[in-house]
Amino acid sequence: MPTPEPSLDFDPDRPIGWTPELHRDVVLVPWGENAPGGARRAAGLFDAEGRLLPDGHCWRYPGGPITVPPVPPIAEGRVERLEGRWLFGGLFYGHFGHFLVETTTRFWALGATGDVDGIVFYPKRALTHERRMFREMVPFFELCGLAALELRVPQKPVVIDEVLAPPPGFGMGEMMSGRPEYRAWMRENLGRDVPPDGPEAIYVSRSRLPSKRGSILLEERLETLLEAEGYTIIHPQEEPLERQVAIWKAARRVIALDGSALHLGAMLLSPDAEVAILNRGPSQNIEDYILQFNAFAGIDPLRIDALTGFFHPAGQRIVKREVYATLDFACVGAALEAAGFIGSAAGWVDPGPEALAAAVASAAEGRDVALDWTGI
Repeated sequence: MPTPEPSLDFDPDRPIGWTPELHRDVVLVPWGENAPGGARRAAGLFDAEGRLLPDGHCWRYPGGPITVPPVPPIAEGRVERLEGRWLFGGLFYGHFGHFLVETTTRFWALGATGDVDGIVFYPKRALTHERRMFREMVPFFELCGLAALELRVPQKPVVIDEVLAPPPGFGMGEMMSGRPEYRAWMRENLGRDVPPDGPEAIYVSRSRLPSKRGSILLEERLETLLEAEGYTIIHPQEEPLERQVAIWKAARRVIALDGSALHLGAMLLSPDAEVAILNRGPSQNIEDYILQFNAFAGIDPLRIDALTGFFHPAGQRIVKREVYATLDFACVGAALEAAGFIGSAAGWVDPGPEALAAAVASAAEGRDVALDWTGI
């Protein structure tokens, strides 16, 4: 009879209540010889007797781990030993949104472990030089007060003197609320020494992201309308992380399409800030962001559903996060005016067919593919 797949007990309202357990002479296997496929990964921690440690599983949703027990690769030469005491951090993502949601999930335990020498992760990608995996994220660790800790993302099996492997406190879907210890740790530590510095009213834009990331068509028109209402347009990916933190701390009115930049906002915004989120596609990921803002900052965002449809590559499977949606500008303006985010919705009218056709042609050129439209 097959062994049932493990599940995660994740209650966002109940403290984790974790008692640190020290594992000695642990073998971390970052890549197994078995390849489960899809988003799942063969990786694991093994104790000194060669038994899989369930605490080494990684979770995106509580229903089942995204890691599976690895078949250890054939040993080749000397296995590196990591000396000292380490926190197991889970799976290291290079994409900033996934990094926040899936790589930082165990940092909360640093308040309960006592001193550790570093944090060790499984790599998400196979790279020749492991520092390439995390070098762009070093400023985040520094902003959390973790600059003194060594970071390792080994590509080959290593033996670790001592490992602490706490349960995750954050994730996707129903895990987006976070556990109490995680929320408190992030609110207290992330950017603690960075003072608020930025405009009071901001629009968080996606218009300069790569076209494959997906967005709404004619977002520049939305920016122009909001600039006329006193909003400053922010392109987070173009700002140093410390500057992003300062801007989020200073903001009191935020309008944005749903997107991964909002994860950082929920961790940093003042509870007296107001947030409006525009649904940008058929995926309904907007619900995750609303859940996070409620749990982390006590903010109940205004949700605006004003899509008329979306363009997507013709003849291909629709990837919901990568479509180009069409927006009912009059509906958006009316919703923002009614909630006090703008003074007047006058002028919030849909662009003409020529402007829309030009935007569609530009999106198709960016993807080098013909686009079809699906109505909502």
